[in-house]
Amino acid sequence: MEKYRFGFWIVFLLVFSLSSKAEVTAEYLVNRLDEVRGYRDQGFVFDIINISYKKDKEPRTNTLSVKVFNDKSLIRFESPARERGRAMLKEDSNMWLYIPGTRRIIRIAPSQRLIGETSNGDVVGTNFSRDYGAKIVGEESVEGREYWLLELTSTASGVAYAKVKVWMAKADGHQPLKSEFYSRSDRLLKTAFYKEYKKYFGELKVHKLLLVDALMQDNYTWMKFDNYQLEELDPAIFQKASLGRLN
Repeated sequence: MEKYRFGFWIVFLLVFSLSSKAEVTAEYLVNRLDEVRGYRDQGFVFDIINISYKKDKEPRTNTLSVKVFNDKSLIRFESPARERGRAMLKEDSNMWLYIPGTRRIIRIAPSQRLIGETSNGDVVGTNFSRDYGAKIVGEESVEGREYWLLELTSTASGVAYAKVKVWMAKADGHQPLKSEFYSRSDRLLKTAFYKEYKKYFGELKVHKLLLVDALMQDNYTWMKFDNYQLEELDPAIFQKASLGRLN
């Protein structure tokens, strides 16, 4: 009898193990990627401190406040003083920039979104589960830890990056290790390294991210995300016409 019980538990554990592995799908992983970067379909706010480094130049720091709801994100420049009041609006695949003292709201073309601050905004504001199709293309060991290699291919028109590769941990909540962002010609443009996580109201979010320019490898930006909060947001603030009237 004991032998049969032992055999039963072996079979049970094997079935449980296989079913647990089966639960890890590309859809699950891409949703998890969005979850550690925000609250998906709920309105939320957070702050970013960027420290940008360029060869032979002094580091440049700016502070941003960000509001996000679904496919819309509003980025306001809080510092330095010369940039305070600037605002960047991203709605679906469209992006606009407002600079105080000018009467025009500038539309940012997809090609312009691959460089400078706008590229940082595009990396942060991307909704992967909505704009990309996902598939698991392999597994990889990095520094003794195992990762799924997730490949995302754009399904929406106007997105800045045609393809994204993401390394997602097999353990520890399936957190991303890094993401690589590619052009339509399959050229690597940016690499994002997820360096640190922090809990906000019991949910784990990315706290520090290193964004490296693959075309100019001496250029990189440290991004510190903080003060994530769920918030009811007025849809009116996500309109192009409202950019010049922000408080």
